[in-house]
Amino acid sequence: MTGEEETASSITAVIPAYDEAERIGDVIKGALHHVKDVLVVDDGSRDSTAFVAMAAGAKVIRFPMNRGYGAALSTGISTAALNGSEVIVWLDADGQHDPADIARVCEPVLNGMADFVIGSRFLDKEGKKEMPGYRTLGQKVLTRATNFPNGTKFTDSQSGFRCMSRKAALSLDLKEEGMGISSNMAMEASRLNLRIVEVPITCRYQGLDTSSMKPMKHGASVLSSILRVVRDEHPLLLFGVGGLILTVVGVVVGFYSIYQYISYKALPFIPSLVAVLLFFLGLTSLFAGIILNALAVGRER
Repeated sequence: MTGEEETASSITAVIPAYDEAERIGDVIKGALHHVKDVLVVDDGSRDSTAFVAMAAGAKVIRFPMNRGYGAALSTGISTAALNGSEVIVWLDADGQHDPADIARVCEPVLNGMADFVIGSRFLDKEGKKEMPGYRTLGQKVLTRATNFPNGTKFTDSQSGFRCMSRKAALSLDLKEEGMGISSNMAMEASRLNLRIVEVPITCRYQGLDTSSMKPMKHGASVLSSILRVVRDEHPLLLFGVGGLILTVVGVVVGFYSIYQYISYKALPFIPSLVAVLLFFLGLTSLFAGIILNALAVGRER
C-alpha cells in the first residue's frame, strides 16, 4: 500500500444529495480516488439518486422524505464518525466541487495542523472569476453575518466543501436542519476553540443550475439561523444593542418634542407618542438582553 493509499484509507467522504441522479455518479467516482468510503445521504430524492449512488460505489442512507441539507449533512458526518472514520470530508453532489481537491482540503487535518478545514472559493483567483456576481455578493454578506457574533475572519462561511477530524465532528452540537448548517458549524467550531483553517478550492458553475431564486432562499435560511444563534448564545448583542439604539432614538425624538413645545407652546402628538414608545420598548429590550445573557452565562457554567 502506497503512502497516498494509506492516507486515503482514513478518510470518508460524505455527500448530501437531493435529486442529483444526473451528476452524483461522477462525483462519487472522482471522490473514490482519494478516500476509502463515500457515504451519500439521500434527502428524500424523487429521482434515482440513491440507485445511481450505490451503482457508483457509495454507501447510501435514505431519508423517506426531504428533511433539509443540514439534516442530511449532520447525519452523514455523525454516522461516519461513529463508524470510526478518523477524517471526514464533505462536498456537494451537483458537480460544483472538484473531488481532486479532497487531498488539499484534508491535508491540514491529516497533518495534525487543524481540526476543521473550510475550502474557500475566495482564496482561489480562478474560482472567484467563475462565481456569478449575485452569488459573490450574497456569499460575502452571509460570511460577514457569520463572522460578526464571534469576531471570526472566515472568507467563505457558506462553502460546502469541508473536512473535519473525528474528534471535532463528535464535539459539535449541530442543530440546523436547513442551509444554515454551514454557519451553525463554523460558529460552533469557533465557540469550541477548534483549530480552523481555510484552503483554496476550485469551483465550477457553468452548466449548473445557478438561478437567483435558490440563492435568495439559501440566504434567508442562513440569516435566520444566524439570528437564532445570536439570540441563544449572545442575547445581549441582539436585544441589548438593539434596545440601546431604540432608547437613544426615543430620547432624541423626545428632545425634539420638548423643543417644539418650548418654541411653539404646542406638544406635537405623533413625535411625542413615538418617543415614549421607542424609549420604553428600548428599555424593555435592554433589560431582556441583560436577563437572557445572565441565563446564557449560567448555562455555560
